[in-house]
Amino acid sequence: MEKVATTGGQPIDVVVLASGVNRIPLFPGDTPRNKALIPFHGKSSLCRVLDALDAVPDLGRVCVEGPVEQLRPEIATRSGGRPVELIAGGETFVESMVRGLEHFRSSKRVLFVNADLPLLTPAAVDAFLDAMPAQDPDHVGRLFVSAVPEPAFRGLFARPTKPFNGYRGLRVCHGNIFAVDPGLLDLPGLRKRIDALYRGRKNAVTSTLALGLDIALVYMLGVELLHWISLPEMARYVSRRYGFGIVPVVLPWPELTEDVDEPDDYTFVEQVLEEREQQEERKHAACVSN
Repeated sequence: MEKVATTGGQPIDVVVLASGVNRIPLFPGDTPRNKALIPFHGKSSLCRVLDALDAVPDLGRVCVEGPVEQLRPEIATRSGGRPVELIAGGETFVESMVRGLEHFRSSKRVLFVNADLPLLTPAAVDAFLDAMPAQDPDHVGRLFVSAVPEPAFRGLFARPTKPFNGYRGLRVCHGNIFAVDPGLLDLPGLRKRIDALYRGRKNAVTSTLALGLDIALVYMLGVELLHWISLPEMARYVSRRYGFGIVPVVLPWPELTEDVDEPDDYTFVEQVLEEREQQEERKHAACVSN
C-alpha cells in the first residue's frame, strides 16, 4: 500500500512560493528574472520543483503563488502530474503565506516550498513530512521549519558557502521548505514577527531580533557565543514566549538548502544536475547490460 502524506487523515496541500526575483545575472547573457523561471539543464526551477512534488505519493492539492501571467506559460509546458492552480503572490512573505493558507482554508496543515529549489527531491520532501510530530494540544498552531545538520554537507554538497547556526552539539543550516498549521495566524501580532523572521532568515542576528530583544540576547549568548543551548531548547523558549509552537525538523538532506541567489549557486546546481544525469545513465547502462 502506498504511504499517504497526511495530517489528521487529510492529505497535506502544498503552496509553491514563486514570487521571488533574482536581480543579478547568474551566468553570461542572463538577465534578472523571476527565480522560478531560471533554467537549469533545459528545465525551469519551478518545473523541477513541481516534478519532485508530483513524485510524493498522494501529497494533496498544489498551487503556485506568484506573478500569474508570467508563470502560466511555464506551467502550461508540463505534461502529466498533478493539476496546478495559480494564485497571485503577496508583497511580503507573510502576505504570500496568508494567501496560500486562505486558498487551502479547509486544510489542517499546509506545506510551503520555495520555487527556487531546483535540486529538490521527492525523498527529501517525504522525509520532512514523515518527521513532523503529531498534534500538540499545548499550541493553537505550529510552524514546522526544516534545518540541515552540517555533517550532511559532504560529497557534491561539501562547499563552504552556506551559513550555519551553532547550537549545543549541533550546527545547522536553514532549509527552504516549511509547514504551517493555519491556526497559527490567528494569534495577534504574530504575522509581522514571522515576516521579519523570514526576511532575516540568512542572518541569525537579524532573524532573532525580529522576535524580540530578549530572544536575540538568549540566542547570541546561548547559541552563537557559548553554544550551551540546544536547538529544541531554543525552539521551546520562543514557543513559550509567543504562545505558538516552533518545531525544528532536522533532516540530512542538503538539497533543502540549495536556493540560487548568486552565480556560484547557479554553477553548483548545474554541476549537481550533470552528476545526477550521469548517475542515471550509468544505472540505465548497468540494467541494460544485465
